[in-house]
Amino acid sequence: MLNWNLLDKVVAGSKKIFLTTHVNPDADGLGSELAMYYYLKGIGIDCRIINASKTPSYLNFLDPDGVIEVWDKKEHSEWIKNADTSIAFDIGDYKRMNDLSSVIKENNIFSVIIDHHPYDADFFDLVLVNIKIASTGYMVWSYLEHLNFNNYNNISLDALYSALITDTGSFRFNTTDPDCHKMAGFLLEKGVKPYNVYENIYERRSLFQIKLLSESIKELKFNFNNLVCGVIISKAVQDKVGANYEHVEGFTDFFRSIDGVQIAYCIVEQDYSFKINFRSRGKYIINDIAKSFGGGGHKLAAGATVENLSANEIEDKILNKLKRKIDVDKI
Repeated sequence: MLNWNLLDKVVAGSKKIFLTTHVNPDADGLGSELAMYYYLKGIGIDCRIINASKTPSYLNFLDPDGVIEVWDKKEHSEWIKNADTSIAFDIGDYKRMNDLSSVIKENNIFSVIIDHHPYDADFFDLVLVNIKIASTGYMVWSYLEHLNFNNYNNISLDALYSALITDTGSFRFNTTDPDCHKMAGFLLEKGVKPYNVYENIYERRSLFQIKLLSESIKELKFNFNNLVCGVIISKAVQDKVGANYEHVEGFTDFFRSIDGVQIAYCIVEQDYSFKINFRSRGKYIINDIAKSFGGGGHKLAAGATVENLSANEIEDKILNKLKRKIDVDKI
């Protein structure tokens, strides 16, 4: 178990706290920071959520009050330099906060990480990490339980439930344990409507996204006797169907579901970079490959953002690294 008493002391000594998560945030990072935000505001702390990039449109339902802000140097510098504490959720690597990591160090802000990803860098002042826990959202809920917190609201409830179901694969992944179901039961008793959350996350695929998936399937490449499949999704292809990089959500999981495929990857062109997603069935670990590109994640689900390579160069590097993992001669 994590020593939440250490976090208690940090919070008690702070008047101004800013919360953040990784670039291209997901439901676990967003759900974690939203739940913590409403707790901290409720005890009178001046608190803001400032993320490195905007919330994906399909997750906007988590933030109906619009409390999540996107980092803007002109708008936030004065406020943030006077912050006592920063808390980062679900980031895997401090570099995934982009400019905010430099802001924390330049302003000597006491920094905390709450995460369930492997973490080995010397950056944060207080490290609260447990890789055996299924989601960071569960960790935040565990902290609230430690506090005997009971002033929940629907925003925090939906946010926490979203964090839980996305990072457990709707309770399908092997990281799902009895504690996950205990948390789910607690949230259901408090009023969460499971289908409402599930529908918002998984059943709002736009026509643009379906068209992009169709185009991506046409470009799908298979390697190593079909053990590996992947695709480059260029801006040109996205523009062709009126989509953007946000619409790629879930594609890598879909490609991994192809019979016989052990590893799937997507290389997605963004405005000024490429986002890489990796998924593995379990025979091969892939977060080390993500880490080699400056990213990170779980053993079987990881990602990275790359700025200084072309899509083809990224793909060549991925395949070379996978080749070393897979004993091709024995396939």
